[in-house]
Amino acid sequence: MYEHRYRENKLHGQPEFPLHIYRVEHQARVHSILPVHWHNEMEMIYLAEGRATFYIESREFAIQAGDALIVHPGELHSGMDTAMGGTCYYSIVFKGSWLSSPQPDRVQELFLDPVLQGKVRLPALLSAADAAHSPLVQLIRELLSRYERKSGAYEMSLKALLLLFIADSYQYGLTAMNPAAETRHGREYNRQIREVLSYMETHSRDRLELDQLASVVSLSRSHFCKFFKAQTGMRPMEYLNYIRISQAASLLRSGSYNVLEAALESGYQHVSYFTKWFKHYMNMTPSEYKARYSSGV
Repeated sequence: MYEHRYRENKLHGQPEFPLHIYRVEHQARVHSILPVHWHNEMEMIYLAEGRATFYIESREFAIQAGDALIVHPGELHSGMDTAMGGTCYYSIVFKGSWLSSPQPDRVQELFLDPVLQGKVRLPALLSAADAAHSPLVQLIRELLSRYERKSGAYEMSLKALLLLFIADSYQYGLTAMNPAAETRHGREYNRQIREVLSYMETHSRDRLELDQLASVVSLSRSHFCKFFKAQTGMRPMEYLNYIRISQAASLLRSGSYNVLEAALESGYQHVSYFTKWFKHYMNMTPSEYKARYSSGV
């Protein structure tokens, strides 16, 4: 099933249980499998099938089935199926504060607070081929298994596994101090792209022009296009269509919208244009997608 999350003020899980796991599946010949976005939660990405390249801030990670990534709060990240052979990954999203102790203690002070405050970083890449990473990858697999089974007290076991993951990261020497080496220009670019992406998401159903988007960050049209492509890997209108198609796919999966309704609700006035972009990103027509996924499978 395809599930896209570009809006990152979205609630993941429930207030009393702020953890959710998304299973994201893409057919062959679908290049972009996760558009650039960010959120305030921690995220673990486990690639179950295929090969892909993920980007976290300015870092690039080529991974294969069995590998995992850790995305810290506030980090821009995205993913591409570079082999174009189809992928399936799991995204574990949770609030780091959920793991905190109810009162100050040694564990909180020495181990949790440095991670939650961004002073210590967990390993960004966990390779299945690296013996040092194997215990942590296995914890992620166990977490996925328990979440799927949802046996008695599974919520407690998930919290325990996340705490054990952090503990083992320290134990095996896989944590690192945050160098905070980002340049002033890098911070400004990061701020600008966040502003643009938030604006595009908020106004995705509106008629948006390049000059209008460029004005959000006070750039000329030509400079904005170069800036946006450098930061996201997509042209501005290409990204806008991506998030619109993602919205439409979600509506079609719900089973409550037909193709025309999904197109209009996502900002398209012409079904033919909608179908063109849908096939570009989903490698099938909207009708085929609805028939395949609207059952909720």
